Amino acid sequence: MMSEPDKLLLWDIDGTIIATQGAGEAAMDRAMLEVFGINGQLNDIDYSGRTDPLLGKMICEHYGISVIPEKIQEFVESYVRNLSAILASKPATLLPGMEVLTEFSRRSDCLQGLLTGNVRAGGKCKLSSVDAWSHFAFGSFADNCFDRNELAPKALKLASQQFGAVFAPDQVFVIGDTPRDIECGQVIAARTIGVATGKYSTGDLLEAGADHVFEDLSDSDAFLEIFEAAGVSY
Repeated sequence: MMSEPDKLLLWDIDGTIIATQGAGEAAMDRAMLEVFGINGQLNDIDYSGRTDPLLGKMICEHYGISVIPEKIQEFVESYVRNLSAILASKPATLLPGMEVLTEFSRRSDCLQGLLTGNVRAGGKCKLSSVDAWSHFAFGSFADNCFDRNELAPKALKLASQQFGAVFAPDQVFVIGDTPRDIECGQVIAARTIGVATGKYSTGDLLEAGADHVFEDLSDSDAFLEIFEAAGVSY
């Protein structure tokens, strides 16, 4: 008899699971030029942990352009199109320790999903480039969403609607590489795990309130101990 899932793992994508070697930024720059006629750089904006639609809005505000929903959507679509083209020739790479994704996806007592500022098409494009898309049962994506913190309650709702699974806060784990990932997990009182494989240090993630921090997940045993202590056996 298969056990019901008693742990929900919600993963960020960029800087946590994969590194795109600048593909995301380059795709945004191309979309900026195509849609807004701006030859600018995303690096001029604090984009870490933001949602894709919010970045379109922030670009408009940064360059003094009127924020028009239809143009934001056009920007996101251009970004995904350019991202797909870039990753086709230069795929993303998995970050250290991502073998755990396979292990978790095979377990009946864990439900594994995505909690990300990516729109669904962009997230699928990135993870498919490293054959990791199939590891996730569902995702809370940022389509038409500016506020990342709305995505955590949405993830719990999706888990309930799609799988009939209801999780208490201490059964939910949010894993990410930015303080905004930690904040997002705190919105639903989840346990938060910070991984310093992006722009932020372990100190930054601890300061943001992460319950656990790692330089990376290459020590998979230490990572899995968190779940053993929470009652998930391996």
